[in-house]
Amino acid sequence: MIKMVHRILVFCGGKYAARIRTAYLFSFLKSICQNAPIFTAVWLLRRLMEGTADVRTCCLSAALLLCFLALGTIFQNLSDRFQSATGYEVFAQKRKEFAAHLRRLPMGYFTADNLGRISSILSADMVFIEENSMNIVAEVVSDLFSQMVLTAFLYTLHPVLGAAALGTVLAAILIAYPMNRESMRNSAARQLAIEDLTGAVIEYTEGLGVSKSFGLTGESAGELRKSFARSREANLTFERQHTPWERALQIVYALGTAATLVFAVWLCEKGQLDAAGFVGVMLFLLSIFAPFKHLFQQNSRLTIMENCLDRLEAVFAEKTLAMEGAEGMPETARHEIEFSHVYFSYGEEEILHDISFTADRGQMIALVGESGSGKTTVANLLARFWDVQKGQICLRGVDIRNLPMETLMAQISMVFQKVYLFEDTIYNNIAMGRPDASYEDVVSAAKKARCYDFIMSLPYGFDTIVGEGGASLSGGEAQRISIARCILKDAPIILLDEATASVDADNEHYIQQAMSELCRDKTVLAIAHRMNTIRGADRILVLEHGRIAEQGSHEELMEKNGMYRRMVELQKEMSSWNREVSA
Repeated sequence: MIKMVHRILVFCGGKYAARIRTAYLFSFLKSICQNAPIFTAVWLLRRLMEGTADVRTCCLSAALLLCFLALGTIFQNLSDRFQSATGYEVFAQKRKEFAAHLRRLPMGYFTADNLGRISSILSADMVFIEENSMNIVAEVVSDLFSQMVLTAFLYTLHPVLGAAALGTVLAAILIAYPMNRESMRNSAARQLAIEDLTGAVIEYTEGLGVSKSFGLTGESAGELRKSFARSREANLTFERQHTPWERALQIVYALGTAATLVFAVWLCEKGQLDAAGFVGVMLFLLSIFAPFKHLFQQNSRLTIMENCLDRLEAVFAEKTLAMEGAEGMPETARHEIEFSHVYFSYGEEEILHDISFTADRGQMIALVGESGSGKTTVANLLARFWDVQKGQICLRGVDIRNLPMETLMAQISMVFQKVYLFEDTIYNNIAMGRPDASYEDVVSAAKKARCYDFIMSLPYGFDTIVGEGGASLSGGEAQRISIARCILKDAPIILLDEATASVDADNEHYIQQAMSELCRDKTVLAIAHRMNTIRGADRILVLEHGRIAEQGSHEELMEKNGMYRRMVELQKEMSSWNREVSA
């Protein structure tokens, strides 16, 4: 338990740990004041039995009791002042650090399993530690000091009584050690069950629309029900396996109390313990081990907290992308973008193999290829969602790993098929592209993105709240809002995952116009799905199994009669077939 208290102090760190250590002093003084009435009572009993007590003695005893009560209250208040709010202050800071750490993690970390873990840490683990850590630290320290004072009190009465108390304490510690180990194992299983349950809830709610469309809401909840059952069983197992240890501790306390009583009677009969001391032992016999009883009742909370800290620190230990670069961004260079012998792996599987190409300012580079060929990975590496394992990606001659993240992201705007809008006003969703933009700038961006008219037709115009993810807008409308955001940002490099691949004809027309505004005079790296949209690209890279199989202009690649030409001809056949079916 002392180790756990130390771990909490290390976790809090800095000024917070210093405040908690200062609270230890007042907690120790409070423990003395809380137990001092025992000494006062024994002293007064001795005077009464000796016949030396008078009014002055009684008044002195009353004054001492009042003094100890007042001092105990003061020390309790000082202890609380130093540490009671510390847990909330610490975790206000830790949540910021956690968010900053998540921001530096590669996008590959955010799988469905890890999202469940993150959600569980934020909603369960951090809340549990925040609400319990300082309370537990205070109680552990107070109980330890109180037990030390009570054991010392028994030693002052007679060393044999002190030895009986110390032996009971040591026996309890010997039982508590394996109990803690068992509790840690079961606590880990319990927290894992909570994490799995959180992930299952997220998956069920995200897929609820699909389940409803197939009438499978009951069947799709099967895994969710299993997760609830596993969570219930983990909690019950925790309690079932912890109870025998609690029972053993209660037996030790009972035997220790009985031994203290037996030794007190024996010493009294031998004349080695006076009547006042014997009465003092009798008065406080049942509370002699109360601090240790209370201390080990905290065991389950301590083990859960230790497991919570393990899970939290495991996320903090995840390797992050370096965010603070040393170099600035030059205005001009030979190439705007340069991939040089880039290799990249997801885990053990190598996805990109020796990718090399350049893009000059104002050029459009198109990436084409079958699904899984590595197109999106190339774009994500430029945005530094991950770092390359081998090779180098340069922006105007500077390795992007040497650029501050803010500098890099200021150079890039991204438009992908999957649009995410925040549950906020349309104005704020556009303005996040450049938070210091004026109202006129936001309106101008909306007009260029061809979304001004439909925005003004909404009940509150730019002040209309869109649902989370843009749920209250159509896919094409949300896409145009995201393009307006990028137009407002006015970054020199555009990463484009063809935004018109899955929208209706009307929205496609508007989006194409918006894209023309966005890409004008920009360097564009485009992931292409429709071959006819990239005919004018300066260079087309054909990816196959993570390698550049072909590259050149549309005309050059068509002459090669290779993979690109086959893809173009296949899309022509599909378009022709679709027209025939429509007719």
